[in-house]
Amino acid sequence: MSANFELDEELNNVQQDSVHISQEISIEGENQKTLERILNEIVDTLQEASGNITDSTTFDQIRSFIKHFNTLKKTTATKVWDIILSGFNSEIVSTAQDLDINDQDMYMQHREPLEMYGFLMFWVIGITEQKATSRAAAAEKSGKATRGKGARSAKDNDDSEQGTSTWTTEKQKAMDLMSKCLELQLSKIWTATHEKETFISLFFKPAYQILENKENVKISALKQRVYNVLCICIKRHNHEFGAKTTILQNLQYWEHTPEPMAELLVMLINDYDYSQLADSILREVSAKEFGETNKDVSVPRAFSKFLVKLSELAPKLVLKQMGLLIDHLDGESYIMRQAIVEVIGNLIAYLSEIEQTEQVKNQIDGFFDILEERFMDNNSYVRTKLLQIAGQLCDLRVKFPKRRQRLTELVIGRLSDKSFWSRKQAIKTLVRMIETHPYSMHGGELDLEEWEIQYTEVTDELKAMITKPSKRRAALRSADENAGSMEVDGVDPGAEADDDDDKDIALPTDEELLELQSSKEYVTKTLQQRYYADAIRFIHLIHRAVPVMCELLASTMKLEVVEAMEFFVTIHRYKVRAANDGIRKMVHLVWMKDSGDEAKSVRSRLMECYWQIYLAPDDSLTEKENTALIARNLVSLTYGSTLAELTSLEQLLSTIVADSIAHASDITISDEVVEKLWQVYSHHKDIPNPQRRGAIIILGMLAKAKPDIVAQKIETILKIGLGKHGKADLALARYSCIALQRIAGEKKKQKGVIGQDTVRLPMDHPIFIKLSNLIDYPTTSKNWFAVSEQALNTIYLLGEHPDILCGDIIKKRCKAIFSLQDPGDSPLDHMSIDAPMNSLGEDTTMNMNTETAFVIDSWQLSQLLFIVGHVAIKHIVHMEVIEEEFKRRKAAAGNDKKKGKDSAVDDELDQVVGTTEDEFGDAMAHIRERELLFGESSLLQVFGPLIVTICGNNTLYADKTLQSSAALALCKLMCISAEFCEHNLQLLFTILEKSTEPTIRSNIIIALGDMAVCFNNLIDANIAYLYKRLSDSDAAVKKNTLMVLTHLILNGMVKVKGQLGEMAICLVDEDARISDLARLFFTELTSKDNAVYNNMPDIISHMSNASIDEESYRKIMRFLFELIKEKNMESMTEKLCQRFKNTDEPRGWRDIAFCLSMLPFKTEKSFKRLLEGFPNYQDKVHEEQVFKYLTDIIAKGRAIKPPKPEMKPVIDEFEAKLKEAKAKGDEVQETEAKAITAVKKGTRKGGRKAGSTLAGLKVKGVPEASMAPASDKRTRQSRRDTRGEGYDEDEMEEDEAFDDKEAEVEEGMEKLAVQDTEPKVRSSRRQQQVKPKQGRLDADGDAHMDDNNAVVSGADEEGLEEERVEVSIKQSKRTLAPTAVSKASTAKSKPASRKKSSKKKKWSDNEDDTEEEEAEEPEYVEEDEEEEKEALMRKPAKKTSRGASSKEVAAVPPTRSKRAAASRARRIIESDEDGDSGEDDG
Repeated sequence: MSANFELDEELNNVQQDSVHISQEISIEGENQKTLERILNEIVDTLQEASGNITDSTTFDQIRSFIKHFNTLKKTTATKVWDIILSGFNSEIVSTAQDLDINDQDMYMQHREPLEMYGFLMFWVIGITEQKATSRAAAAEKSGKATRGKGARSAKDNDDSEQGTSTWTTEKQKAMDLMSKCLELQLSKIWTATHEKETFISLFFKPAYQILENKENVKISALKQRVYNVLCICIKRHNHEFGAKTTILQNLQYWEHTPEPMAELLVMLINDYDYSQLADSILREVSAKEFGETNKDVSVPRAFSKFLVKLSELAPKLVLKQMGLLIDHLDGESYIMRQAIVEVIGNLIAYLSEIEQTEQVKNQIDGFFDILEERFMDNNSYVRTKLLQIAGQLCDLRVKFPKRRQRLTELVIGRLSDKSFWSRKQAIKTLVRMIETHPYSMHGGELDLEEWEIQYTEVTDELKAMITKPSKRRAALRSADENAGSMEVDGVDPGAEADDDDDKDIALPTDEELLELQSSKEYVTKTLQQRYYADAIRFIHLIHRAVPVMCELLASTMKLEVVEAMEFFVTIHRYKVRAANDGIRKMVHLVWMKDSGDEAKSVRSRLMECYWQIYLAPDDSLTEKENTALIARNLVSLTYGSTLAELTSLEQLLSTIVADSIAHASDITISDEVVEKLWQVYSHHKDIPNPQRRGAIIILGMLAKAKPDIVAQKIETILKIGLGKHGKADLALARYSCIALQRIAGEKKKQKGVIGQDTVRLPMDHPIFIKLSNLIDYPTTSKNWFAVSEQALNTIYLLGEHPDILCGDIIKKRCKAIFSLQDPGDSPLDHMSIDAPMNSLGEDTTMNMNTETAFVIDSWQLSQLLFIVGHVAIKHIVHMEVIEEEFKRRKAAAGNDKKKGKDSAVDDELDQVVGTTEDEFGDAMAHIRERELLFGESSLLQVFGPLIVTICGNNTLYADKTLQSSAALALCKLMCISAEFCEHNLQLLFTILEKSTEPTIRSNIIIALGDMAVCFNNLIDANIAYLYKRLSDSDAAVKKNTLMVLTHLILNGMVKVKGQLGEMAICLVDEDARISDLARLFFTELTSKDNAVYNNMPDIISHMSNASIDEESYRKIMRFLFELIKEKNMESMTEKLCQRFKNTDEPRGWRDIAFCLSMLPFKTEKSFKRLLEGFPNYQDKVHEEQVFKYLTDIIAKGRAIKPPKPEMKPVIDEFEAKLKEAKAKGDEVQETEAKAITAVKKGTRKGGRKAGSTLAGLKVKGVPEASMAPASDKRTRQSRRDTRGEGYDEDEMEEDEAFDDKEAEVEEGMEKLAVQDTEPKVRSSRRQQQVKPKQGRLDADGDAHMDDNNAVVSGADEEGLEEERVEVSIKQSKRTLAPTAVSKASTAKSKPASRKKSSKKKKWSDNEDDTEEEEAEEPEYVEEDEEEEKEALMRKPAKKTSRGASSKEVAAVPPTRSKRAAASRARRIIESDEDGDSGEDDG
């Protein structure tokens, strides 16, 4: 027997890795056969009796193997496991038998063997788990998965050499034996609590250790056995406290343990009926605080997973503790708030499945209230989780119709969330709400009109039951017979009632009404009405979400765009009519730029969406029916579509066709559908024009990728589109011309690659005959212009010599127009055309002989000018095609020559134009510049003067259509020749400025953009004309101007010269298209070398001068400052501070302060820049909004996380200066307010006359609006009331003017008096300068008297003047309005003025003061003291303040007290009525 085995000691040695074995055998390096022999001996010993483990030799041998377990081979290690497990099992069986016999002597003998076996299992499991955990950590660190193929094979090789396998089977057997042992009556064997707890620890510690390895947790069988061991320890062996501590520790230290710990508690509750531990842990978690400042989020994340998992598995348990757990919603940790939200969702799901008692309903309502409150959580992750939970609640069996409506509203509100993840989840949740909506009575479709019809019918039936006796009797009879039907569309049992009774209206009695309301039919109809009302409300909510979803389609987040597309597909499937708006906008996503897989996924998803909606066949229909359905769907896409939508649809359909050809994609348009579209187009019966028109539009789109679609049906197009149907519907003819253009194929220009030759047809082809006849077709429809444009485009695209045919068309039309010699009578329908013109702008028609003039139809002339202009611009394009073709042939000839071949055609070309491409290009440029518009043989040169004449005489040629055509033709001709453009550019600008037609202005703006590309210098010098149109009254003109400028600026065709302010104003335009385009412009401009930052001063200056409200200003600046890079913010701070000194209006101060508050201020340097510029705005701080914006900067600096210690002193200094300046400013404002009130109490010297003579006197720094307080207004009203009806309006205005002037005077007097409160130091200095001798000095130094009869010398008066200057400077800093200054008027005062100016600069904060600020105070005359009056008349008065004007009072004479100052102020004011004459005399 082992007499020295102490379990506590052995456990301690194992934990400290200091195990000492007295009879240890050598394992490492020992022969394998020797180890096998030793193990066999141990087996033989234990087979005799499992209790032989107590033999010291046997026990030490087993311990030796375990100590070196990691060095054993797998076969040896497995045998060690088998020895321990089999021996332990035998000992447990033997112990159970002895316990059943209840012989104490017998079962007490099993104590030590059980401890030994338990110790050995504890040790070996610890070694294996320690090794597995370290290997997993190493594999995770190296980035290799432990279950990878390479890692697996390496591990297997390692296992073959060493006993470091996962030992899953052995651990499962060990757990089973532990459970079996714990089931014994261990209290009989271990009577002492401490000894029993030590023995139990041999089992629960390995169990927890196994759970610490996440690989073990993935093995369900092992995990369940571990749970079983722990549950027995907790339930039967008093392990609750230890389990609680261990579980909480595991949650904090092991990320994978939250779910296993929750499963353990659930098993303890369900299988062992023990919930005390779970309750205790939940109370502990509810009391735990999780701070947001804690950087380690793993702890709250682990606890959140634990709570969520526990609420899923044991919601009833969590529901009991929810009153405590709910406090985490008010905590700082957003992770815990997420967890509680998810827990609430699980609890709602649980409560919805149990019996719906009143208590349960109240609990559900309470939880829904909490969820609705959390929609306003300040953390986006919480809101996202909440939206996810809302989507999960939609899948419940119970639909919660009352709560569903409110949840839908909240989810739609989150579509505008600032967080991308919240918006994305909101879309998914809304889609789920639609898919699981409870309104499936009529097939589940959500067509608003259908539901409103059903609602109206049910409402009418309810009214009929009440008002019509027959219906009421039928309902009551149905109730009596108990035969009412609950079906929705059930038959009314009273339908056979007489019609005569239905016509009568008789209200029921109270008894009948109560009986009716209790009838089954009435209740059924009432429920139906409520059901329909809820459905209609739900559909309205979906309609409300559609505009927001349309905006999300333009999001930069591709995943969000995909979700928005899924939303529109879903609501289209449910027949929501508003879905068409989004589907039409979806098509524009086909232009999304390639930025990786995301852009491709958006385009591919777009094609899938259109396939599902319009192109996918219906399995319930036949093939023929599907073909007709798809064709009808495609044609419907063209109904009411804009040009942009048609262009995007063309790109989408051509992409689908191209992909199906190139990649054999499943998304394709079959040939049967194409043939069906041709049948619709060529149908001989009169079908609706939009239908025939839509068919050719779709065919033209498909032909863009597959030209054979149109090439094989040219005769059909000529017969239908260019035949009688086309002439009857010019829009059909237009789209037929576009379809014909697809024959030429699509040119794909690639850089460095010469374009391929296109299809060209001979000029005698029937196409050109039909096109020529179509252009000459007589009509007065304005659609003719669009048709002719496409017809000419087709001629130039397909014809070999289009210039010949177009020349013939022009000549033919000229002969037809100008051969009309009949002088018409109507000036509205005919115009006088004059041959010669003296100049471009002079009108010579009035002086011409009427015999030389002739009259033609203005409509025909408009058509002619349109043809001329379009032929001119297309001919330029044709010349470029010729030049490109020459280069292509030249390149081909060069390749042939390299191969030893020659080309006769190229030799002929070389003889004509030379051998170099430059010579050919010069020849083409000469033709374009000089020949087309100025050549003698050119047809176009005939029309240039005519077009200029018509454009320059809009009063004579007043027809709007003619002016539009002439202006458009002029623009096109100006794009040809630089000389012609320069000669007529001012005429074009004049038309742009003065034309009243938005169409003409828009055309000119677009043409100027083209001219800027051709003749950059001409337009760049006059770019201001374009910027002016940004403030045009017409939205279309403004939009076109913005688009043109965006194109020119972003492509570097024009330079930005400080005009971006007008474009910035477009950011807040009422038209969403204009504001969106402006946002796009500035966003793109940001990528061009700090362009926004460089132009920000000009933008701010323009915005300050523009009449724009403050709210719009803030929106614009908030957007622009987001585009400025942080590296430029510090210099921006300095520039903004400097702008304060150049701004005089409070509005300007507020704007600049707001701009400052938009800067980030994240560094110490930025605050230092703010402090350096403080003198520029310290006198503006008294403005409330300015102070608020500056304090916001302080709050922004303090809120930086993590805080920067070096910033605190600078922020504190800035805050102190700011508060000091604010206090001084408030003091000045308070003083001015008191002056207005205090002087009111004094007497009015001089009465009304004195006030009237001071009409020009203003108090510096006080707005005029503040000069009339409420009491003054009441005085005016009382004066009106006293005068009554005889009170003349002129007298009333005169009295009000008097009151305003008097208020200004009184405030000025008070300001004069306040200046006596200067520091005592200055007062004492003044007293030292006073002489005892009475008298006064004149301007030459003679003595004079001050107000207190103290004699002041002339030299000392300069000191007083210096003091006055300082007082004036201090006062001027506190005023709002700038001061005007006048120069000295006498030569004697000039030296003193210069002296004073230098002293002023000493005290001035503004270093830019100049000599212009030197001034003298205006002359004032006193009535009471003739002596002072004469002195003032002899010489100009001394300057009293820095920058004081003749109509402002800003400083005071050197008086001794407030009373003296006020006395002098009154005398000055009273003498003002004689001031003008005195000034003249002086």
